[in-house]
Amino acid sequence: MIRIIALVLVLLVTWSCSQHSSKPAAVTFHNINAKYNAIWQADRLLFTLHKQLADERIENYASELPIIAPVDSTFGISHKLEISNLIRKASLVIDRHQNSAYVDDAYLLIAEGRLLLKDYKNAVETLKYINTIEPDIRTQKRALTLLYQVYLIQNDFESAEKAETYLIENELIGTDYYLAKAYEHQQKGEINASINSLNQIAGKVSNRSERSRLYFILGQLNERINQRAQAQEAYQTSMRQKSNYELTLRANIANKSLEQSIPALEKMLADPKNEDQQAEIYVAIGKIHLEQKNLNQAKVAWEKATKNNSNQGELYVQLGNLFANQIKDYPKASAYFDSAAISLSNSHPAYFKVQKLKKEWNKYVELAGIITQEDSLQQLAKLSPQELESIYRKSQEKKNNRKDSIAKIKAQPQKTLVTFTRRPSSPDQQSFYFYNEQARLKGEQEFNMKWGIRTLEDFWNRKNKQTASLMPNVNQTTVATEGTQLVNTQLSSDSLNSWLNSIPRTDVQLLASNKKKEQALFDIGKFCKTQMGNNALARQHLKRLLTEFPYSSFEAEALYLSYLCSENKQEKESSRSVLFDRFPDSIFKLTILKLETGALSDTKEEQAEKAYESTYLLFKSNGFSEALVACQQMRINFPGSKSEDKIVFLSALCQAGLKNMFEYEKTLKQFIQLFPSSPLKPEAEARIKAIPKNK
Repeated sequence: MIRIIALVLVLLVTWSCSQHSSKPAAVTFHNINAKYNAIWQADRLLFTLHKQLADERIENYASELPIIAPVDSTFGISHKLEISNLIRKASLVIDRHQNSAYVDDAYLLIAEGRLLLKDYKNAVETLKYINTIEPDIRTQKRALTLLYQVYLIQNDFESAEKAETYLIENELIGTDYYLAKAYEHQQKGEINASINSLNQIAGKVSNRSERSRLYFILGQLNERINQRAQAQEAYQTSMRQKSNYELTLRANIANKSLEQSIPALEKMLADPKNEDQQAEIYVAIGKIHLEQKNLNQAKVAWEKATKNNSNQGELYVQLGNLFANQIKDYPKASAYFDSAAISLSNSHPAYFKVQKLKKEWNKYVELAGIITQEDSLQQLAKLSPQELESIYRKSQEKKNNRKDSIAKIKAQPQKTLVTFTRRPSSPDQQSFYFYNEQARLKGEQEFNMKWGIRTLEDFWNRKNKQTASLMPNVNQTTVATEGTQLVNTQLSSDSLNSWLNSIPRTDVQLLASNKKKEQALFDIGKFCKTQMGNNALARQHLKRLLTEFPYSSFEAEALYLSYLCSENKQEKESSRSVLFDRFPDSIFKLTILKLETGALSDTKEEQAEKAYESTYLLFKSNGFSEALVACQQMRINFPGSKSEDKIVFLSALCQAGLKNMFEYEKTLKQFIQLFPSSPLKPEAEARIKAIPKNK
């Protein structure tokens, strides 16, 4: 009897094990096996991996931390075995327990594993698939929120918006969604919106380390927009979490920096535990001195910060950001980014970003220099010739006094001849060229091979140098004093005339100076918006352009750029109304309409295509004026249509047919700017090159 019962139980269990059965016994069996075997093990692996990711993460506190911490690409490589094991464990549920209630959990675990590998393409496909298999609410919420985050990480804001809309419509929003939303605002530079989102959610995060990190970011964001009291409060809240020593110390440094408490920072320097962070403390001290206008003390503090600092490149980045964003001394910011670009190795995570910052700020300083120079010259033009000559004489006297001082120091006799013996260099000094004997000898050999053995003298690299004319011979000092004075007077007079000629004193010169200044103001405003993404600087320069040059040839585009970079609704509306009133047929007006109306319906797209075809027939029959009017009307009636690039290109061809070459070239250039991915772009570029220079 016992054998029969046992046999029946074995048969029952075997029959219940089918993963395709929907009977209660089979479903229960597979639910238990899935949850307490594969899912449980995969869950533990994921928890461990997330903990390791947080422990191994190297935060760059010198810059603004991203709200969603990125996954380092090296993490996926170093933990590939554990991640593969996680994906394999989760895959067992899909292979062996298809009728269980944990298939959606398995797919979610697989997606999270792929995210740790930075395999975004397959992770996105997996997260999308989860929504098609009728997951439970918890899994669906997590999957769609992760999808939203991945799109944001990839800067695919259009797809992110669709995922966000679905989350909101289906009421699937939670803590992770609000963090992702704050991250989106941070990426777009919408700092106030990002602060509001973080204020709502930071305190609700359960993980203490993550909560401390978010409050630190909140402090950074508030400090960025100069809300010092709110920033201090956020830093102090971050310190109270006591998550890890480095983050707590950084929050303390930032807090004391805002309090401008130099004694407190100096006390931190004396603590042996803070030896690794001394550079950051010196930077904070230097910043306080600078705000208090103690420039020499600030310089001393920053020199100490760079001394024996292994992260010198990162320090230069921090100082560059400090001068660019807070102190707003842009030439110094440019210089620090230059130093950072040289100091950072090409394997550093911030290397390419710093190279970009270097180019951007160098270009900005170059354009700003043109504006400053023309302003100075125009101010000098208002002075009388006597005042100008007086200014020139004073500057020459200062220059000569400096030269005399240097000459006196060089002419002082050496009282003692000191002989230095080079000590054997330590291993730490081998990186310095002149301490590295092997590198120095190699350099000397390469120099001799290229240039030959040269005498140590000025202009050594000139092929046909005329030493007599470049450096006066000692024997020539017997020239009469009167003759020397005459030559000096003549040189001074020539230099004065040269300097006076550079000042725009005539109407023609002043016009040329203003034209150069107008061009530079437009270029710098456009560059700040399109290349640097700095709306505040763009607004500043564009506003100055429109104020000082109210009838500028760049007015339409300047108003359009002002509309794009204005965060204030009133300023945005003002730029829009002026553009629409003064330039009703402008391509920029139509672009704004396109932005405001969004995508057209299928019916409107069909109408736009038919209208284009009829207009093209007009153009082919040499009805250029009628076709041009029709093109302008189409852009008003169908803003943002799929045929828009063809319509603009056709309007340029109509201008060519009407022999209006200026408008023809201008429209082609605007076409390239507005439609960089259009298949007609190569033809437009070719047509611009073919336009005669003396049109």
